[in-house]
Amino acid sequence: MLKNLPEEVLNLWNNWEIRGMVLLSLLLQTILIICGPLRKTIARVWIRILVWSAYLSADMVATVALGNLARSQGDSSGDRSKKANNSIQAFWAPFLLLHLGGPDTITAYSIEDNELWLRHLLGLVVQVGVAFYVFSRSWGSGILPFIAIPMFIGGIIKYSERTWVLWSSCSNSLRKNSYLRDFKSYYYRTRNPEPDRQKEYLRQAYTFFHISMFTMQDLASGYLDLMLSYTRFSKIPAEGAFKVVEVELGLIYDMLYTKAPLIYSCSGIILRCISFVLSITVFIIFQVKIEKHAYSSIDIAITYLLLAASVFLEIYAFLCLVFSDRTLIWLVDKRRNAWATTIYYWVRKLTTSKRLSRCISQYDLISSSIENKHLKCLELVGIDEMMRQMHVNREDLNGGLQQFIFEHLLKKAEKMKENFNLFDKKWRSKIIGQRGDGVLEREGLLRNLKWCTTEVEFSRSILVWHLATEICYYIDNEDASNYVSRSKCLSEYMMYLLVIRPNMLSIGFFDETSLPTFSGERYEDIIQSYKGAPGYDDARFQRKWKTDKDSLVNGGRVLAKQLLGSISESKKRWEMIEEVWMEMLSYAAAHCPWKEHAHALRRGGELLTHVCFLMLHLGFSQQYQYQPDEDPHFVSIPKTFLKYNADKDRELEHKTRDLEQKELEHEQFRSCFTASTSHQRIDSLPRSLAAQTDNEENSQPPTKNNEISLCMD
Repeated sequence: MLKNLPEEVLNLWNNWEIRGMVLLSLLLQTILIICGPLRKTIARVWIRILVWSAYLSADMVATVALGNLARSQGDSSGDRSKKANNSIQAFWAPFLLLHLGGPDTITAYSIEDNELWLRHLLGLVVQVGVAFYVFSRSWGSGILPFIAIPMFIGGIIKYSERTWVLWSSCSNSLRKNSYLRDFKSYYYRTRNPEPDRQKEYLRQAYTFFHISMFTMQDLASGYLDLMLSYTRFSKIPAEGAFKVVEVELGLIYDMLYTKAPLIYSCSGIILRCISFVLSITVFIIFQVKIEKHAYSSIDIAITYLLLAASVFLEIYAFLCLVFSDRTLIWLVDKRRNAWATTIYYWVRKLTTSKRLSRCISQYDLISSSIENKHLKCLELVGIDEMMRQMHVNREDLNGGLQQFIFEHLLKKAEKMKENFNLFDKKWRSKIIGQRGDGVLEREGLLRNLKWCTTEVEFSRSILVWHLATEICYYIDNEDASNYVSRSKCLSEYMMYLLVIRPNMLSIGFFDETSLPTFSGERYEDIIQSYKGAPGYDDARFQRKWKTDKDSLVNGGRVLAKQLLGSISESKKRWEMIEEVWMEMLSYAAAHCPWKEHAHALRRGGELLTHVCFLMLHLGFSQQYQYQPDEDPHFVSIPKTFLKYNADKDRELEHKTRDLEQKELEHEQFRSCFTASTSHQRIDSLPRSLAAQTDNEENSQPPTKNNEISLCMD
């Protein structure tokens, strides 16, 4: 096909085929370096598409470029200028190995990429072999082949680093290397709080990071760990709790998607130094020793660009290492050193405070259904589902909502803690399993509202309560209280999860065709239609409620009519609606698979993930060890209490017995001494013996006390 093209086009293609591939590979690496870390702070579709495209294309382009370099080495027979060009182009092979090693800011696009480490290991062997072939075929009498050796070593180091990081971040490696002793050791090291809140949040985030990584591998922690976590985390204010979780999620993101497992270790720092020295050395030697006129000016310019990019890559990696939360945490641990404190404040000033997107997605079912006017033909090509993303709005996660969420979860945690209910599995399951019924039961409304909470699937419950919330919001629109705004915000967020992220609700079987539609209806008519809705006990409605898709719309109207009729006071009604949505949110967070939370981090994070980690650190999670006798290293708090009390009782009993024995011996001594020397007074004894006798007479055995308070912090 190419042979039919004009000769000028063919010559241009032959001259720029390898050059274009190398430059494209460099461009893709630049995109990954700059935009790779942005996807956790910018929750936009365009940033994910850009990073996804660059990530999938980078390895392919570098591999094809290496293949073309290997093929071109046999096309230079008899042509001296062509040999020179091939020689300098062969010098680009180590740079392509650097590109295959990838930047430090992104090694995996999704967590499934970590499971493919064996494929990357095979790619390492093959691509290093191809680069060595290119390198050996281009060996000549000049200095260029010799200065390519350091870059060749640097490329192998980079590619090996990526393969090792993928292996260390796969599920098997993380499971094998997750230990709760790291959480406990760092927990006790940070007993004394820092006066600086930001420092304290960093320390606590790193403390809870260990138990979170352990739990995310579907490993069960023990009672003691839950109690330690609750005792420490419950003392943090609401705003601080969200900041701690934000830092913690950033650390988890780095562990799963970047080269953090390596670069924050001694071996990683050593490799960074070696790579940097090699890159600088090659750049200087190339500038000083290479005769530029012997090669094409275009190839010289591309080589300078590749050298500058390699040096920039090392410098950027160093800056990412310095201006990171890991560095700040390390400097906080060195707080006794004046130089560490000084560096900490400088680094913190230059470090961005935004670690995740800090936004909450919103999806209004009624508005999106009315505005959804795209062509039916889009449904045939599968774009209909993607078009729903256009109706997703994002709002900033404000402090009022954070305060409400944390206080609600803290009340639940304290409720479980009462009378050691923390160790009652049934009680724990009941608290975590509440999805609105807990609030309704407290208000005495559960009997009339069971039909839309506990007696129906969670997905249908979300839909009905969302429609009812929208109707109530329109009716009470003049009441712009915080209860109303938070309720609507949580309602639209849960609707967003149901429509866009159903896997996070652990209901992947949700049928999207069951979503009700309002095409052809006016917004005002939909809202006002609640007035003609039947009662919840209507026989016809009950017959269709659990099976008919259209009954969901009627269900929302019926529920709105119930809420507006049974609770006349607007404030009280919205307080209840707000807490119902909060229970639904906590229920969804508790039942969301950990894998989905890990996926959410590469999209900027989700509020659901924050709530899940808040619940974990406040001590109510169903993922814990309930049979401690099966684990010899497990510490049972109830048994510890009993053993501690028994040990103290025995110790007090022994002390009392010893004191009684000594008192008896002194009484016998006094009797004998008084009988033999009745003319002498007892206070004429030697001072030491008299003082000892007086002290023992005044001493009393301690009182036995079976009540004991456990100080966890």
